[in-house]
Amino acid sequence: MKKIIACALIFTMCIAGFAACSKENGDPDAAPTTTVNPDGTDNQDNAANDLIAAKNYLNMMYKDSIEATPSDYKVVGAINIGGVLFNVDWTVDHESVKIVPGDDKMVTIDVDEKNPEEVTYTLTATISDGKGSKETLSFTHRVPAAIIIDAGMSYADIVDAAYSLEEGLAMEDTFRLYGTITKIDTPWSADYKNITVTITVDGKEDKPIMCYRLKGEGAENLAVGDKITVEGVIKNYKGTIEFDAGCTFLGMGEQIDQSQLLEAAYALEEGLAMTAPCILKGVITKIDTPWSADYKNITVTIVVDGKEDKPIMCYRLKGDGADTLAVGDEIAVFGTIKNYKGTIEFDAGCVLIDASALADAKLAVAAYALEEGLALTDAATLTGVITSVDTAYSADYKNVTVTIAVAGLTDYPIQCFRLKGDGADTIGVGDKITVTGILKNYKGTIEFDAGCNLDAVVK
Repeated sequence: MKKIIACALIFTMCIAGFAACSKENGDPDAAPTTTVNPDGTDNQDNAANDLIAAKNYLNMMYKDSIEATPSDYKVVGAINIGGVLFNVDWTVDHESVKIVPGDDKMVTIDVDEKNPEEVTYTLTATISDGKGSKETLSFTHRVPAAIIIDAGMSYADIVDAAYSLEEGLAMEDTFRLYGTITKIDTPWSADYKNITVTITVDGKEDKPIMCYRLKGEGAENLAVGDKITVEGVIKNYKGTIEFDAGCTFLGMGEQIDQSQLLEAAYALEEGLAMTAPCILKGVITKIDTPWSADYKNITVTIVVDGKEDKPIMCYRLKGDGADTLAVGDEIAVFGTIKNYKGTIEFDAGCVLIDASALADAKLAVAAYALEEGLALTDAATLTGVITSVDTAYSADYKNVTVTIAVAGLTDYPIQCFRLKGDGADTIGVGDKITVTGILKNYKGTIEFDAGCNLDAVVK
C-alpha cells in the first residue's frame, strides 16, 4: 500500500511539473496560476495597492500647496513606488493655464501672469501603471488678478499695488521706492552688513514699507528722517508689506530707475514710436545742432545712466535754458521717443524740463492720462509757475483760479480751480506756487478740483 501511495505522489508531482512547464512555454490550454505572497495577497493585489499608494503620495505632495498661483510652477510627471514608475498626466480646465511637459520628468504649469481678472482653475492628475489601471486626483487653484506696473506709475501707485498683494505673495519684478525713514526696526549689524528700516512714500504715510535687511554703501549711517531710495522685491510677509531680504540702499535722495524705459526705446522697430510721451534724464555727450535763435531749439545727444551704447538724441529740443546747454550738462527731457531710420531719439518738440522736479513732471503727465470725468483717488501736490490768472481773487469766497506749468511743461497746463490758502489773494503770473488737492479731468481740462490748497509761494 505504501508503495502504491508513493507512486501516486510521484505521478501527481510529475503532472504538476508538466503543467508548470506548459505555462512557462506559453501553452494556451495551461491552467492559470497565481503566486501567493507570504502576507496572503497576490501580485495583482500588490499592483493595485501600489497605484493607490502612488495616488496617496501625490496627494501628500500637493494637498497643502498654496491656493494662489500668480506665476508659473512645476509639478512631477512621474512617481516611483517600490521601484515601479507610475506616469502622472496633468490636465487643466481653463484655457489661460497651459501644461508644458519637460524632459526632466517635471511638468510646468504655465499661468497667465498678466491676466487682469482673477482665474480659478482645477488641476487634475491622472496616475497610471502602464497596464490600463488609473487613478485621478484634483487640486483647485487660482491666479490672482495681475498687478500691472508700467513705467508711468508713481511711487504712490507702486505702494498701492504692493498693498493689494495677498499674504505670502510677492510682486513679480524688482521695484524702486523713494521715501522717508520713519523707524529703525533693527540697527546696523557689523557682522551681517545690513539694517532694517521702515519708510513711507509722500502721500502714502498710512502705508509704510519695511526694508528688511537693507544693504548697500552708507546703509550703516541711516537715521530716522533720511530720504532714501530702495530697490528690491516687494512682498506681503504675514501681513507686513516689505522689501524682501537683500534689498539695496541706492543712496540718499531720489535715484530714478530708467533702465526699463531705455530698453523699451531700443526695442522699437524702425519707423515706430512709443505710444506715450516719457521723461529721461542723462548727460549731454554731443551738440548735434547748435541753438537756433530763429526756431528756439537745439539738438543734443544724451547718455542715460552711463549706458554709452544706448545714446538718445533730443531732436529740436526746446524749453527754458535750452539756449545755454553744453556737453557735460545733466538734463531731463520730456517727449515721445521713436526710431527714426535707426536713430533712437526724442521727436521734434521735445522739452527741456527742470531735473529737480521729475516727480512733479511725471505726476502732471499722469494726470493727462485721466479719462474725462475721472480723478486721481488721492490728494497730490505739485509745484509750478503761474501762467495765467483765470478768475481773479474773490474776497467773498476767499479763492482764486490760476493755471500753472509744472517743471516747464507748458503744453501740459494744470488749472488750480478755486484755490484757497494764505497768500492766495496776492499771487500772479510768474509766481512759483505749490498746490495740494485732487487732480481730475473736468470736460477735458486737467485741474485741481475746487478746494485745492495753496501750500507755498515764491514770488
